[in-house]
Amino acid sequence: MIVCVCNAKNCRTVREVLANAPHVDTPAAAHRAMGCKPQCGRCLPTLAGMIEEARNETAMASVLAAAD
Repeated sequence: MIVCVCNAKNCRTVREVLANAPHVDTPAAAHRAMGCKPQCGRCLPTLAGMIEEARNETAMASVLAAAD
């Protein structure tokens, strides 16, 4: 799925960036990590949601690792 039409970024690219850059916590930071800038802004809510999902997955992985 295309996330950012202006910069031609798909969900796979975004997920890879978020997995490899845990410090990314805003859509603007995600754009910087992908080497681009937000343009029209339509992708910002989607990116924010994807960042939240990545945080939740990381938190869940930490909880599961601590339980072992």
